Amino acid sequence: MSMLLSGCSTTLTSSTAQNANVSVLQTQLNELVSNKNCTASYQCKVLGVGSRVCGGPSKYVVYSTLNNSQKNAEQLAQSITQQEQQKNSTLGSNECSPVLEVHSLCIDNQCKTVNYQ
Repeated sequence: MSMLLSGCSTTLTSSTAQNANVSVLQTQLNELVSNKNCTASYQCKVLGVGSRVCGGPSKYVVYSTLNNSQKNAEQLAQSITQQEQQKNSTLGSNECSPVLEVHSLCIDNQCKTVNYQ
């Protein structure tokens, strides 16, 4: 019986550590993409970040490549996605609410989200 409890404790601990790691990565990505200054729309990018159980990203992030590294943003997004995929496969989840893809444009020298309807 203690082995069973020990196994649960390990799962809970690794799950908590995984959540903390995703949180740190999310904070790093948020800081990286917080400067949305732009001079043209081609500098505005959209990244799919995370992973839903039913497929697709858990959110979209708009950022500018004018003062931010596209490579760094993509690497952080990929790391977050991998962590969420692992979390989904180990914990399972029924959450699968739709996440609509967004587009971005440079408006008033800021990358902004544009929804086409």
